[in-house]
Amino acid sequence: METISISAQGAHGGDILSMARRLGCGVGELVDLSSNLSPLGMVPGLREVLVERLPEIGFLPESGSETLVNLFAGKYGCRPEQVLAGNGTTEFIYAVPASAGCRRALIVAPTYGDYRPACEWAGIVVDFFTLTAEDDFSLDFNRLSARLAGGELVFLCNPNNPTGRVVASRELFDFILAHPASEFLIDESYLPFVNEPSLAGFPLPANLFLLCSSSKIYGIPGLRLGFLVANEEKMARFAVHRKPWGVNRMAQVAGEYLLTHGDSYVQSVRDFIGRVRPDFVARLSALPGVRVIPGAANFILCRLTGSMTAPQLREAMLLWRIMIRDCSNFSGLDDHYFRVSLQEPERNARCLAALAEILGNKP
Repeated sequence: METISISAQGAHGGDILSMARRLGCGVGELVDLSSNLSPLGMVPGLREVLVERLPEIGFLPESGSETLVNLFAGKYGCRPEQVLAGNGTTEFIYAVPASAGCRRALIVAPTYGDYRPACEWAGIVVDFFTLTAEDDFSLDFNRLSARLAGGELVFLCNPNNPTGRVVASRELFDFILAHPASEFLIDESYLPFVNEPSLAGFPLPANLFLLCSSSKIYGIPGLRLGFLVANEEKMARFAVHRKPWGVNRMAQVAGEYLLTHGDSYVQSVRDFIGRVRPDFVARLSALPGVRVIPGAANFILCRLTGSMTAPQLREAMLLWRIMIRDCSNFSGLDDHYFRVSLQEPERNARCLAALAEILGNKP
């Protein structure tokens, strides 16, 4: 195969449009295992609803996404006054540090890369609580507790990206209650993929901001739809600075449909992961020079134990028109870590075959 020179990966995976342009191929020729979207594609019926209601882009959306917010609140058992809908969770990741009034941020790492620049843009000092490879990146609450002095904003993704480790929601809730002097931003973007209840259904403590995403589980990242949940007092202060019409009409339509018709789809995704993940992990673990980090989400973090680096492997996989996530730009990981997401069995097999060929030929 020909040699392809690819520049270092940016802060995110899943940039399939740019990659297709770089490689001079069609999007349909690429197998994208670099993003963490649902492996089952679009929710049945959603495309038809969007087409049918496309004329609604001819007028303004609901200013505060009131229908959407009420549906979300009803689904999770919280109150509409505790919920905001936004242009993806990224909007809130950048808005919360600017409004939380904290002196510093403590980011549980390795984790999603946007937490750090969001805090830096808000002028907040950033520190890291780094999970260790020796413990397979599991979270030690006692060790984390020792790092909390009060007045900090703690970022924690559950399940964590890119490690796939999940913390029981009840245990996390009790920890938040036990540290009322610290603020917590909990990112549940991947929680629908595992069998844990959302903290949105718990009594909301005064020191919690909660992020819930529609992009990953429903496979609609291009529509940009996410939710922020907090208690009424906190939300009232935050909402003062909210712009109107923050969610476009098609995202509102999609969200309303998914909140009323999406439960069976979510269960199908969980069932799929339960069936497919164990075999895929076993086959990954059997590859020469690959160590799989234990996890529970729809993606798998791996470490190369030989001389090949993750950037080198990423470039080699692109020769097969397969995108993986080079994780060397995650704080707390080195250039031997990569991540792959679960796809349909045929695509998983294609990934495994390419990895076997590349790693089998590498000393």
